[in-house]
Amino acid sequence: SGSTPPFPPSSGEPRFGGAATMAGGFKYTMLVPLVVGLIIKNSVDTGNEENVLWARRFFLFGKIIEMIIYGMLYFRITSKPNDKTVVVSERDMQPPNPLANMLGLDEEEEEENSKETLTYTQYDLRVLIAEFKQTVIQSCIVTVIHVQWGYLIPMVIPVLTALVNKSDNALFRIHMLGHPPQPELKRPFKKKSAFGGLMPQRKPKKKKEKGRNGKKKGRKAN
Repeated sequence: SGSTPPFPPSSGEPRFGGAATMAGGFKYTMLVPLVVGLIIKNSVDTGNEENVLWARRFFLFGKIIEMIIYGMLYFRITSKPNDKTVVVSERDMQPPNPLANMLGLDEEEEEENSKETLTYTQYDLRVLIAEFKQTVIQSCIVTVIHVQWGYLIPMVIPVLTALVNKSDNALFRIHMLGHPPQPELKRPFKKKSAFGGLMPQRKPKKKKEKGRNGKKKGRKAN
């Protein structure tokens, strides 16, 4: 009979491909761009033309890698159609708002008619396109900041953050790393933000019950 490993992983430990986390959900990988940013700020001459050129090369190289990853994900998703279905809402397809919990913003309740049924392939493609658009918009903003004010840190930090967080991306884990079904990979995917682990989490409010006429129940008038 096969021998069991001397130190089997516990159920709470992340599997290969998932970013290791500290208490409170803070990811160890988040330290990489933060440390690099501090080094650039305190040790790199941002006015040196050679350093500027290397920062531009790094930004361009990182974005090329991201585009290659998106292309590979698109090929993997479309080459193996999955007809299983999932019910999603408009909120599920929106990018996460990292400031919502910190500022105490409440998300509007969804109506049943705002939901739709998608196959896993359709859902994954929508998520991929949304992430691609987010990357393009971010790249444009960073480019404008660099051209207008000459800052170097925005040329490096977003690229590092995107690349080190790929191992925690649901689509990347499913289609590139081949991870088996897990609670955190269940569709619709939980919205994650790079700074989500730093923000206090608020408990979602219970949905108000509806009366027979479809209106929400409120307090009785005196």
